[in-house]
Amino acid sequence: MNKEKRMSKKKRHVLIGVGISFVLIIAALLYYAFVITTAGQWFLSKFTPDTEQQQVAFSSALETTELIADEGFVLMKNDDNLLPLSTSENKKTKINLFGTRSVVTLFNSGGSTATNVESAIKVEDALRDEGNFELNDNLLNLYYNFYKTGDISTEQTTPPKNRSDSEILGESNNLILPELPASAFSDESLFEDNKTIIQNAKDYSDVAMIVLGRGGGEMQELSPKDLRLTNEEEVLIEEVSSAFDKVILVINSANVLQLDFLENYPSIKSVLWIGYPGESGTKSLARILNGTVNPSGRTVAMWPSDIMNNPAALNYMELNDEGEFISDGHYENAPEETGYFVQLHEGIYVGYKYYETRHNTDSSYNYQEEVVYPFGHGLSYTTFEKDILAINVEDDIVTVRVSVENTGDVVGKDVIQLYANPPYSGDIEKASANLIRFLKTNEMEPGQSDVYSFDIPFEDFASYDYKNEEAYVLEVGNYTIDLKDNSHDVLASETFNVGNEVVYSESKDGSRTSDVAAATNQFADALHIDDYLTRAWDENSRAFTGPQPDDYIASEEVLSALNYEVPTDEELGLAESDLPPYNQTLDETLMLEDMVGVSLDDPKWDTFVSQLDLEELTGVSGTGAYQLMEIERLGVPKTLNPDGTMAIASNIYSGPIMGVEGVGVTYPSPMVLASTWNKDIAYLMGTSVGNEAQGFGYSGWYAPAMNILRTPYNGRNFEYYSEDGTLAGEIAAGVVKGATDKGVITYVKHFALNERETGVRSSLFTWSNEQAIREIYLKPFEKAIKEGGSIGVMSSFNFIGQTWAGGHEGLLTNVLRNEWGFDGFVLTDAHMYPHMNVMQMLHAGGDVSLDTMAAWQGGRNHADTMLEFAEDENTNVSTIIALQKASKNVLHAITETWKMQE
Repeated sequence: MNKEKRMSKKKRHVLIGVGISFVLIIAALLYYAFVITTAGQWFLSKFTPDTEQQQVAFSSALETTELIADEGFVLMKNDDNLLPLSTSENKKTKINLFGTRSVVTLFNSGGSTATNVESAIKVEDALRDEGNFELNDNLLNLYYNFYKTGDISTEQTTPPKNRSDSEILGESNNLILPELPASAFSDESLFEDNKTIIQNAKDYSDVAMIVLGRGGGEMQELSPKDLRLTNEEEVLIEEVSSAFDKVILVINSANVLQLDFLENYPSIKSVLWIGYPGESGTKSLARILNGTVNPSGRTVAMWPSDIMNNPAALNYMELNDEGEFISDGHYENAPEETGYFVQLHEGIYVGYKYYETRHNTDSSYNYQEEVVYPFGHGLSYTTFEKDILAINVEDDIVTVRVSVENTGDVVGKDVIQLYANPPYSGDIEKASANLIRFLKTNEMEPGQSDVYSFDIPFEDFASYDYKNEEAYVLEVGNYTIDLKDNSHDVLASETFNVGNEVVYSESKDGSRTSDVAAATNQFADALHIDDYLTRAWDENSRAFTGPQPDDYIASEEVLSALNYEVPTDEELGLAESDLPPYNQTLDETLMLEDMVGVSLDDPKWDTFVSQLDLEELTGVSGTGAYQLMEIERLGVPKTLNPDGTMAIASNIYSGPIMGVEGVGVTYPSPMVLASTWNKDIAYLMGTSVGNEAQGFGYSGWYAPAMNILRTPYNGRNFEYYSEDGTLAGEIAAGVVKGATDKGVITYVKHFALNERETGVRSSLFTWSNEQAIREIYLKPFEKAIKEGGSIGVMSSFNFIGQTWAGGHEGLLTNVLRNEWGFDGFVLTDAHMYPHMNVMQMLHAGGDVSLDTMAAWQGGRNHADTMLEFAEDENTNVSTIIALQKASKNVLHAITETWKMQE
C-alpha cells in the first residue's frame, strides 16, 4: 500500500512537472507571439468584423474583378457562331460539363500571391445563377466523386470546396489534375438503363463544355510535356468531341497550352480562354456564354502549335525529345546547390517578334503550321472595320489617325493595334513587328464610327545599339506603321522616312526626351558569348541548339562572383573627413510631417536624416519584411506592405509579421487584365486596390509583377502580364498610377530578368545582350516608373551577368535613377539566400532588405550586419553615407504617399 502511495506520489510529481513545463511552453509561445512578434495580433484580428469602409471597398473590388473578366476573357474560336448560347427563363439551355477543372477550377495559384479562394464563385454556380443555364447533375456528381475519392460514381454528393491556394503552396500535384480513365467512358453500370456517361449526356443536351486547366506557383515549372494533353485528357477530348457536334473548350490556365489537337476535332467549335478568373470572374464566363457580354479580350502571348518551337525553348532548361526537363543548368564546377545559369540567346526575338519576323523574312518558314493563335488575337460577337485615315509627320512626331466602325449588329468593343516595322541594315537587330501603340475602343453601337488619334515620337522607333554607339539609335530609312487585327494580320499600312540618323547619346544628339540622362551600356558582363539570334535564322545557333558542354563549366570570374567582398573606405577613396553627421540634436526637431512636399534633392533631407542614430539608420534599411520601421520620436509611422499580384492581402507569411488580417478581393490573374488591352480598366484596378489598402491600413503593395512571358514554362507566369514589354508596361503603369493616386507604394517586381524559377534562389546567372535587356526585359519597368509613377521597386533574386540584380549598381543606380529619374526606393526580394549580400545592396543603390528572418525573430538580423560595418573604422564612412541615402529614399517615399492622400 505504501509502495503504491509512493508510486502515486511520484506520478503526481511527474504530472505536475509536465504540467508546469507545458504551461511554461505555452507562456513562452504566447510571449513570443504577442511580444516578440505580432503573430498574436494577427490571430486575434481574424475575429474582428470588417469595417464599413472595408465592406465598401470589398464590394467595389468585386465589381472591378468582373469588369476585368468581362473584357479580359478571350474568345479564340467560334465556328458556326456557336456562341452565344440562347437561353431564357422560359427555355433554359442545358449544358454538359466535362473535365475535373470544371468543378475544381483554378481561381488563383500558389506562392506569395496565394489567397484563400474558398468563397470564389464556382463555374457551375455561375452558369446556373448568372448564365441561366441548366447543368447535367449526373456529370457534376461524377466529377465531384472522382476528385474527392477517385471513385467512378454518379451518386449524389456534396461539391468539393474550392481549394485555398495558401494551402497548396509548393504542391506540384495541383499543376495537373487527373481526368477520368478511359474505362469510365465504357462503363455501363453507372445508370439503371445501362447507358454510358456519353450516352446519358447526349440524352440530356446536345451541348458539351470541356474545362482544361494548368496550375502554377512559385518554385514551379511546367515542362512542354506538362503543357500538352495528358493521356486521360486525350481520351476526354476524343470521347466528347466524337459524340457531340457542339463542343465548347474553356481553358483555365495562365500558361499557354499546346492546342494543335484542335484541327483534328471540328466539333470543338468554340474556344474560350479565362486564365485564372479570381473571386467572381466566373460570372463573366456565364455572361459571355449567354451573350450578355460581348467578348473583347485579346491574347497577350503567342499560342504555337508545338510548345517547343520557340527559340527560347532549349535555352530555358535542357529538354529531351518528349518535352521533359532533364537538366536545370547547374554549373558542374560550382558548389552544390548554387551556381545555375540561363542563356537568353534568342536576343530580342521573344514571342511574336520571332514568329512574325521569321514569317516576313524566311520564305521557307510555314507560319500557319507553327502558330495556332497569334499575339493580339481575339474574336467578338460583332464585326469591325478599321483603317488608317491619315498619317502626319511633324517635329519628329508621327500622328496616326485610325477609324473604327462597328459593322455588325451587336454592341461591342474593339482593340486598335499599331505595330512598327523599322528598316533593317544588319547592324542592329530589329523585329519586323513591334507593338508601338494600342487602345481599347469605347463601347460601340452597330453602325457607329469613331476616330482615334495617336502621337508617336521618333524616339519610340529607336533600337538599342550595344555594339557600336552604346546608345539608342534611330537609323535612316523607311519605317512602316501597320494597323493590324493581331500581330499577324495587316489591315492597313503607312510608311514615313527618316532622313538623318539620330544617336541618343550625350556626345551626339542627346538623350531621349523621356530620359533624364542618355542610356549607355550598363550590362557588358552579361553578354557572356556574343552569339545571339539574328535574321539569318541559323538553326545551328545557340538560340536553337541550347547550351553546349563548355557552357556547363563556370569561369573563375563567375565562381568568384558568388562571394561579395565589402570594399573598405580606403578602396572607395573615402576619408574620415567625408563622414556625414548623424545622431544630431537640432535646435528644433524636424518631424517627418515637416518633410511633406520637400524634394528629394533638397538639403533639408540631409538635415532630417542627420537626426537618425545608427540603430535607426540600420533599422530603416534592415527590417523591411512586409513593413517599414517606425521611428516614433520623429513621427515616422510603421507602414504595412502586404504581398500579392492578384490581391492586396495578408497571408500566412505576411499576416503574422504585420499583425493584421486584411484580406482583399482576389482579382483575375494579371494576364487576364492585360488581355483587356484596356488601360482605363488597369487604372480602375489600381484605384480599387488602393481603396482596399486604405480600408486595411496598408501603405504598400508588393506588386505589380511585370517580368516577361519569355516561354510558357515558368510556373510563375500567372503573375505576369505579357510577352510584350509595351503591353505589359502600359497595363502595369495604369495599375501603378491608380494605386499610387490612392497613396499606396507599389513595389514593381522582380527587377529584373527574373524569367525562370528553377535555381533563381540559388544564384542563377542570366546571360543576355544589352539590346534584349533594354528592349524586352526592362521596358515594362521603365513604363511603370515613367508613366505610372511607381515610388517602389522590388529587386530580384537572379544575377544579371556576374552581378546579383539586388546589388547591381548599373541597374539600381545608373539605369533606374540616373536614366529614368526614379526617386523612390528599392527593396530586395525575400532576403534569405546566401548570395544576397546586404552590403552589396547598399553600395549598389538598394535601400531596404526584405529580411524575413529578422521579422520572424522579432528583431534585427541584416540591420545588425549593417551596424557592424557602420561601426567598423574601415567601412564606417561609406556605410553611413549609403544608409543615410537609403533612409532619405524610404522616408521621402512615405511622405509622397501622405501627399497623395491630402
